[in-house]
Amino acid sequence: MYQITVIRNRPDFRVFIELLYSQEHNIDTDGDSEPVNSRVWTYLYMKDRMSNDPSVIIEAQHNGPLTFAVKSKSKKLAELTAIYLLDYCGSAIKYDEEELDNSAIEALREKYAKELKKAQNSIWHHSTDEKPYPNLD
Repeated sequence: MYQITVIRNRPDFRVFIELLYSQEHNIDTDGDSEPVNSRVWTYLYMKDRMSNDPSVIIEAQHNGPLTFAVKSKSKKLAELTAIYLLDYCGSAIKYDEEELDNSAIEALREKYAKELKKAQNSIWHHSTDEKPYPNLD
């Protein structure tokens, strides 16, 4: 399990769909992102309905509201979710209670550079309370 210390608001949860799957996938989601474009959610569940890939869960931990756990039976999905959450809004990352050093973090960034770039360019970063669906005119 990855644990990320969050220091600012999370991204719109729909960025994770784009990061892990794509907009064309049929994804089952659950969580407390209210309204849909919330940046202060504390729980997110995602599961691709089009494959046998395992689910991904991101949730605030009881030991502190700014500590989030990323859980998945897929190493790739867990790593990708954790490194994006760290880069977007975190300050520290642990794997099984051990803090990752800079070289381990950089290795994850390099490993998933293509996916991270796609998420960084996501339209969901432009969602607001006034325009929760920036992709619609």
